[in-house]
Amino acid sequence: MRNEGSPRFQPLNIEPTAEQRAIQAARWRVCLVHANAGAAKTTTLALRLAEALAWGAAPSSLLGLVFTPEARQVLQQRLLEIGVAPARARQIPIHTFEEFSAQVLLKGEQMAVPRIEDAAALRPYVLQALEQVSNRYAQRYEYLDIRTHHVAVSQFLECQQRLKASMLLESDDASLDMEDRAIHAQATLTDYLCAQEFEALRNNRYDGVMFRGAQDATYDLAKNLQEDEFWHEYLPTCRLIVADELHDMNESAFQVLCALLDKGDVFFVGAGDKDQVIHRAAGADEAFLLERFRDRYPATRSLPLTQTYRHGPHLAFAVEHFKNKVVSSALPLHTGVELSTYDHTDAQAAALATLGAVRKWVGLGHGLNSCAILLRDTHQSVVLENALLQAKVPYRIQGFTSYLQRREILFIQGLLALSVGTLETVHNTTRRGEIVAALAFFAELDMDDHTLEQAQEEIAEYPELLHSFFHGQIERTAPLMSAQRMRVAIEQLTAAGEDAHAATALRDVCDALDLQMVARRLFVHEEQARVIQKSIHGLIAIAEQQGWSLSALYDWLGTAGAAPERRGDQAVVLECVAQSKGKEYMHVLLPWLEQGEFPAEGGVTQEEENLFYVAVTRAQQQLSLIVPQDALMQSPFVARMGLEQVNDRAYEALRLNQQRHQAQPYQAVSRPSGAYSFREPAPQRDGRVVLAVPYAQKDEAKALGAMWDPAGRVWYVPAGKDVRPFEHWLPKS
Repeated sequence: MRNEGSPRFQPLNIEPTAEQRAIQAARWRVCLVHANAGAAKTTTLALRLAEALAWGAAPSSLLGLVFTPEARQVLQQRLLEIGVAPARARQIPIHTFEEFSAQVLLKGEQMAVPRIEDAAALRPYVLQALEQVSNRYAQRYEYLDIRTHHVAVSQFLECQQRLKASMLLESDDASLDMEDRAIHAQATLTDYLCAQEFEALRNNRYDGVMFRGAQDATYDLAKNLQEDEFWHEYLPTCRLIVADELHDMNESAFQVLCALLDKGDVFFVGAGDKDQVIHRAAGADEAFLLERFRDRYPATRSLPLTQTYRHGPHLAFAVEHFKNKVVSSALPLHTGVELSTYDHTDAQAAALATLGAVRKWVGLGHGLNSCAILLRDTHQSVVLENALLQAKVPYRIQGFTSYLQRREILFIQGLLALSVGTLETVHNTTRRGEIVAALAFFAELDMDDHTLEQAQEEIAEYPELLHSFFHGQIERTAPLMSAQRMRVAIEQLTAAGEDAHAATALRDVCDALDLQMVARRLFVHEEQARVIQKSIHGLIAIAEQQGWSLSALYDWLGTAGAAPERRGDQAVVLECVAQSKGKEYMHVLLPWLEQGEFPAEGGVTQEEENLFYVAVTRAQQQLSLIVPQDALMQSPFVARMGLEQVNDRAYEALRLNQQRHQAQPYQAVSRPSGAYSFREPAPQRDGRVVLAVPYAQKDEAKALGAMWDPAGRVWYVPAGKDVRPFEHWLPKS
């Protein structure tokens, strides 16, 4: 169906671009929106939903599908911001694919299936599957590689998730034998056979589905829809479906979506950015945006969203140069891109250079809370946290755990409490219990959860019982080798004494414990084992730098370790790039932009490139790139941004944007008479009142007490605050 007429729905607070209006009014049955980072794709999908309401569609006949709970929340928020009444917005079903699939499965199965998503809890099933593969196939295939150590289990869990997300576990070609099927699935024969045995354990032919792991509901529903026609009866019949984050689309989600699109006369608008495909291990593929929809639905129409609303022309054109695609910005904003250099041979230099960039930003009058340091991987936080702690710069971590709160550091603190200190000096009772759990974990103590929890609670209340726990439980019931190693470590620390040089003593203890091998044996994922070593090395490094004794280190762990982060407003954000997708920050800092770090050593080139694209496009006003002084060691991605080449063009675009903004400053959209509106003139559910603040007046609004919501990208008056000083920024109904 063709586009006819202009949109009926007129939003509040924004003036949609021509690209957005074309998508809002689209009457093609299947539309794909190819959006650049920061191009307001979620807002555009909200406009399309609101347009359907304006045409008389019932809210319950609409459906929004996303891949993460965060994306679901943002889409719900965007509906409110553009003027859809809260009561009607709540009636629109918006789910993640996994949530939606679980709901449909519950209708058909009529019973709740337990969920097991923790890798350690899945390990026994993996080992059982490997044993069955060995028993059934060892005689047939002599070259099977049956290994049960943590690396093998880790690789299998990743492989089976990809196989299921890609729907490669089953083959309709009866002529293919197991070896050919494994080759087709791009998996080893061992992993392929193990995945089948694992699925047989999970989905018993007599008892049904025993449990579901991460994304298993989507896979199970997709498989059911392929195999049994009656499952289609449990799908809702929709008038319009919108889907966000199509760059995270995999085959199982695609099959579920296609089943929905094939049921009735339904329209579909999906948005994504092929350059944000960073989850290939979970089956994500740009092919869905580029050809799969068009192959299934030949009349598919593709529409662009090229203009970013996140940053100014300098960064927009640098991204365009990096990705070789059209990117523009209409913002009258100079988003600076600044390089800071460090000596890559100095382990602390990158962290110190990052700290310097933070201080420079704060010195210009900005708050710490506007800074986000995005890491390629969690191991980089160790040196960085040490630098922030020593400089007394508060920080908060999103998406991972501070290294001082990780199990391996708690274990070291427990050993110190049993040798040169006492647990009584750890005032945080929660941390006392965590120390007990860490000692039990590294001792490989065979203790059920209830008994361990009781021990944690008792020792947290009566810390003097820690020694009894060690002698009565660990020494008596832990595996002999583990108990002996811990006893030797405690004896070494006790003999060294509280005044001993902490760094030297800890190195000796790590050797006595053979922590590297212990970590490899205990942890399912290889990266977890590596992070353990880096965390302990980081602790030794800060003890070395400070010249601490064992008692001084123990005292420091009792204070900094109990609460290394400050969760107030004024704190730098630390986050991994992969978890930052969909977010934005005024100032983004990217440390360790060197070969082997970013791109990571052995990383897939396309995915590393996309990760870098995601990282740089989180910035609004400033991007700081922390690079080695040695040009040969610098990440090749930095040069590919062409910062010098785009500079003159960016300044000219900025000048034109500023002229345009002065001639026609941003203001809330005025509604023509009779325009459709679903806005209720009441504060939001949390009591705050959203404002329409032009960019040029943001400082004035902030001085009066307005707050900025980075997730919603709006200014607002906090709940309970008098709105009269903000009257000229209140949206017009």
